[in-house]
Amino acid sequence: MTTTPLVAPDIGRKVGQDFDSEFLARRFPPHKVVVHDNDHTPMDAVTKILLKAVPGMTPERAFSLMMEIHNTGAAVPYVAPKEPAEHVAAIIRTIDIKVTVEPDE
Repeated sequence: MTTTPLVAPDIGRKVGQDFDSEFLARRFPPHKVVVHDNDHTPMDAVTKILLKAVPGMTPERAFSLMMEIHNTGAAVPYVAPKEPAEHVAAIIRTIDIKVTVEPDE
């Protein structure tokens, strides 16, 4: 079961806004947080850290992502500009699990 990563709120141009969403996407390209499986981190710890680290995460989604990490070897719980993605990754790393931040192409 593949889950869709949480994505930072849409910053598209709306009526009355004075910014260009395409410019912002070029200026702050999206990066994905990839959580990798290992043999020593308890599954409940992964679920708890996803709830703590990822904005808007629900218990059901955290559990689904944890199972995806366990079954497939990795999952993407969050996509955002690099700085917020690095912040989420840093929180997840506190449980000694491998996390990478990669451009979302």
